Amino acid sequence: MNAATDSGLAPPRFEPDDAPPVKLPPGRTLGAVTGMQVSPDGHIWVLHIASNMEWGPPGSLDDPAARLPAVCEFDADGNFIQGWGGPDHLPREAGHQQWPKQEETISFDDAGTIWVFGADVSYDHAVQRFTRDGKLLLRIGRFGETGGDESPDLLGCPTDCWHDVKRSEVYITDGYVNHRVAVFDSDNGRFLRAWGAYGRPVPSASADYADSFNNPVHAIARGPDGCLYVCDRKYDRVQVFDAVGHASPRYQREIRLDVESPFGATFNLVFTPDGKFMILNDGSNSRLWIVDLAAWEVVGSFMAPNSEGVDLTATVHKIAADAEGNLLLGRTARGIERMRYLGAGG
Repeated sequence: MNAATDSGLAPPRFEPDDAPPVKLPPGRTLGAVTGMQVSPDGHIWVLHIASNMEWGPPGSLDDPAARLPAVCEFDADGNFIQGWGGPDHLPREAGHQQWPKQEETISFDDAGTIWVFGADVSYDHAVQRFTRDGKLLLRIGRFGETGGDESPDLLGCPTDCWHDVKRSEVYITDGYVNHRVAVFDSDNGRFLRAWGAYGRPVPSASADYADSFNNPVHAIARGPDGCLYVCDRKYDRVQVFDAVGHASPRYQREIRLDVESPFGATFNLVFTPDGKFMILNDGSNSRLWIVDLAAWEVVGSFMAPNSEGVDLTATVHKIAADAEGNLLLGRTARGIERMRYLGAGG
């Protein structure tokens, strides 16, 4: 893994860190960790499935009262700061909880606000924007109601977002039910535009989805080149678009993983601090793939810690990176693990 790539760069190296990245309050537990992000102040934000007692790390499955709230903030040293969220966090509307039934992703933006997503394909058809202390700022979509890829108002179990704070536009991967990237005004939730795979128009209800994104369109991130990187998980690929500031997306390129992947291989991704490599999270196989961005090729891979012989219950659902390039791994049955960034290989 340390040999130079075709672009002449030595791939990055990582090593497991046995120290827990976060310290839970005495007697408290996390459920299955499905979302994480590190904010600019170094704080670790965790989203976990708090209400489902069948899922979670060892020792977390017995006492519902011990579970922390769904959204948890830890400082840079891993100390617990606050928690909020859950079915009763917001007033119900027409009897329906205004919170995901199965927590999925947390996204922290450059405005210091937080976007929360769910993964229940029958209900979690809204994304909500919050302040750091849990005050609702915006809801896009409606819980319990979806409208298909062509809908300007409704979502189909959205999964992630990148927020263009400068232009007040939020790019949403939509999702577990729909097959598109949808863009909305982040101040008022007004629909702006959407696209499918390769920047094509979104598929109609009668379309052959083989030519579009599969389900789920699982994650989105802005790369060091300013382009948007979209994880088409079940098709094991990442597609890249020059879309920020443009009325229409400009498809650039894609990369695929040639692996066995019962749940798909491209769960989400991060970039190394030097902007030269992409780390691609293959959650089906608990493996992290290294992509040389200049050569646009896979140049290595490594297993997540403690993964030998584990089954899909230990999926690495999301990874996050801090400012130093250290990786945080959110695992559905193992909690949170960390791998230290060692820089380029020798």
